[in-house]
Amino acid sequence: MDIRVSSLWRYPVKSMAGASMPSLAVTDWGPNLDRRWMVIDSQKRFITQRQLPRMCRLSASLSDAGIRIQSLDEPSLFIDVPEPMQAPQYEVAVWSDNCAAMDAGDEVATWLSDILGKSLRLCFMAETTHRQVDTQFAELGSRVSFADGFPFLLCSEASLAVLSKALGRGLAVQRFRPNIVVAGSEAFAEDEWRRIRIANIEFDVLKPCSRCAIPTVNLDTAEREADVFKMLRAERSKNGEVYFGQNLVHRGSGELAVGQRVEVLE
Repeated sequence: MDIRVSSLWRYPVKSMAGASMPSLAVTDWGPNLDRRWMVIDSQKRFITQRQLPRMCRLSASLSDAGIRIQSLDEPSLFIDVPEPMQAPQYEVAVWSDNCAAMDAGDEVATWLSDILGKSLRLCFMAETTHRQVDTQFAELGSRVSFADGFPFLLCSEASLAVLSKALGRGLAVQRFRPNIVVAGSEAFAEDEWRRIRIANIEFDVLKPCSRCAIPTVNLDTAEREADVFKMLRAERSKNGEVYFGQNLVHRGSGELAVGQRVEVLE
């Protein structure tokens, strides 16, 4: 079976719209500069589309100095945010993890708060910060940014097609926020994989991804769609949770590119 990388995705700011990439550098973090920025509330807890679905209407892209955040509804509405070099640091919470972050400044905090209607700040994970991947699944020393728990998420086009058919309309893969999308495999074959290789980089396939409400958000309207949640519960429910996609940890560094072959090693 000829399994290939069909698309690659990077999300500079956690829970904002990301970008499809022709190639993606892999560092010890995982996808280079993926989810190194994060929106937090006044309690310094992470904020996502779970609380603010309208975050899907903000896109984040890398710039020479840092990132640009832009409204997808008003393209003329954007802000350039330099990577903080000497900035206040504080601890932020991502689920049960507390880790160090650098504040991105008052200007972007006001900009985000005005657009999203809540007192918010933007923070950045510095190179010196080490957030450990859960050692129940990964080796000590494995590193992750502000992603929920793992450096990579893999989804399959064939599996997504099954869900789209069950729903009765197409589902955009971006709803599930993968980094790697593959084509050429059987539907849900990825659930049985334990180790894969792409471009001489090996990946441990650690666990299926438990899904929250984010995939139910319509990316054009920022409205939640109850029928998507109902379909996911019917098609992908196990032990009271909904699962779609696989969480990965990489071994080594290099560069991924669309079209590369995916070898299933175990």
